[in-house]
Amino acid sequence: MPCVQRNWIANFSFWVQFLLMQALCYGRSPPPGRFFFPDKRQEHFIRTLQEYHVVGPAKVDASGHFLSYSLHHHTSDARRKRDFSRKENLVYYKINYKEKELFFNLTVHRGFLSANYVLERRYGNHTGAKIVPYTGTSCHLIGTVLQPNSGTGPAAISTCNGLTGYFRLPQGDYFIEPVKKHPLEEGIPYPHIIYRANILQNALRQRRETTTDKKQACGLNGMNFWLKRLILFQV
Repeated sequence: MPCVQRNWIANFSFWVQFLLMQALCYGRSPPPGRFFFPDKRQEHFIRTLQEYHVVGPAKVDASGHFLSYSLHHHTSDARRKRDFSRKENLVYYKINYKEKELFFNLTVHRGFLSANYVLERRYGNHTGAKIVPYTGTSCHLIGTVLQPNSGTGPAAISTCNGLTGYFRLPQGDYFIEPVKKHPLEEGIPYPHIIYRANILQNALRQRRETTTDKKQACGLNGMNFWLKRLILFQV
């Protein structure tokens, strides 16, 4: 009997995730609190937000026609600035957000990272540090986002690992990031999270109020924590 119960629970969990992914395919967002976040740190952060939306971005052409659910886009910095108009430097994405389409028109932002840039990851103390040198490829993009019948705004997006970054619409500022550690499935959009900047600021304000009397590691305050989340890592 316990075995049957476990199988039933496993099957139920599978179908819940399946239906959620189908919702992404059709541009619908599951209600907050019902989506499974494999990464516990990200889950803890997301649960502090009053509102967020899970979306499924797609790469499209300049006319908005579907190309792929593979979002990664990068080019070599070996090309000169005069090559900015090349097609490989242009990329477009479409996202269904709140039953409305967002169309991103982006261009590779060369020079975002210095040639001397290095990424240092620390695991515990300094002996666990891992240094990754700059690879010479660019996966940081800038451009615009269009929401029909609403307007356009600036966008700064990293495609190093999914879509991570910032964009602005007439109704406010927004952040987007991928759901970490979510299984990658061919033919299915990879889930991402969109949330408004003011909601993030409110969550950080509450966080500061509850940690006023506690020491924060490395002297990070709320604003630095916020900026840390905005860094577009080259990995």
